[in-house]
Amino acid sequence: MEKKEVAIGEKLKNLRRVNCLSQEGLAGASGVSLRTIQRIEEGKSNGSAFTLTALAKALNINSIELITSASENTDHTYSTNKLKLLNFSAMAMVLIPLANLGFPVYIYLKNREDESVKDIGGKIISFQFFWTLGTFLAAIIIPFILLLLFSALKAASIPLFVPVYFVSAFLNIYFVIQFAININRQTPFLTKIPNIL
Repeated sequence: MEKKEVAIGEKLKNLRRVNCLSQEGLAGASGVSLRTIQRIEEGKSNGSAFTLTALAKALNINSIELITSASENTDHTYSTNKLKLLNFSAMAMVLIPLANLGFPVYIYLKNREDESVKDIGGKIISFQFFWTLGTFLAAIIIPFILLLLFSALKAASIPLFVPVYFVSAFLNIYFVIQFAININRQTPFLTKIPNIL
């Protein structure tokens, strides 16, 4: 039990320092007494669930991160990094069409033994599949409708599907960034997207 208390205390101290907070600053931000924070950091107390939740919220982390062991936290960080790589690799579609599927699928296949990559990575790839399908349909339908409505566009020097693709690509980049934020915060996302893998 002593090891767990020291681990929580050390972790709290490190996270507090990373966030550039003094013990007094953390006490003010979390509403937890200064003495309680000192006792936890010294390894004399674990703190209650309420206390750990308040401290975690003040440090902008999930309360689970305070109580997991260093090896569990390292494994989680490794999985998070794989998910971020898988997610950000979808941005290659700006330079190479369909790379938003190719690179993430490759990373997924190399790391599918990891449960978080299998679950969340599969949903990210499913989103990219549906985005690619939607972009393909929009690149066909929108120019067709525009040509029907505005016959002057027939003389345009740029094919009409190009602006549609780039608008869609920028929307995809926005979603990739949002997914990365959710991966960092460990908040659920893409809950309504079916995992097609």
